[in-house]
Amino acid sequence: MAGRKRHYHWHGPERITAETEVTGQTVAASEDDPRYLVKNDSTGTVTGHRPDALSRVEQSSDRSSGQSEEIEEFNTAVNMTASELEDWLETDKSKSVGQKDDSGKIKGRQSGQRIIEILNKKQSDYTDDDLQHMRKVVSYVHRHTAQQPSGDLEETDWRYSLMNWGHDPLKE
Repeated sequence: MAGRKRHYHWHGPERITAETEVTGQTVAASEDDPRYLVKNDSTGTVTGHRPDALSRVEQSSDRSSGQSEEIEEFNTAVNMTASELEDWLETDKSKSVGQKDDSGKIKGRQSGQRIIEILNKKQSDYTDDDLQHMRKVVSYVHRHTAQQPSGDLEETDWRYSLMNWGHDPLKE
């Protein structure tokens, strides 16, 4: 199989022993120099890594089932990746909507920055403050989606506000 690229679609952790194309990138691998394909939970990107560069991540046993459910709810409510949210927060549309705090900063945009930090963390590194913000995000997204206006939603302040909180209703 040397010299032939295999195109890959994500199905789960996999050991590869031949050159493989993953999300437009070539992962060099061979029988003597294998790679493992790993999916980043925050970005969804699949990349190839040498075995010695990886370590097994165990599910944290100190997380209660309630916290796991809260994290799952957050991951469902926030349907934008960290990079999508970061790009969105740089737009004029993002800067044009939302309630302002006492200092004049838009609350949703501040939340969006915090969401990016959370999405870029390993779940095992979540703090109590992270979990509290996740609950706040889930609550906001649920409340705001329940107020969906009628008509075309693409260019609405309602959508833009939700996107500041990491949720694009058009992705559903």
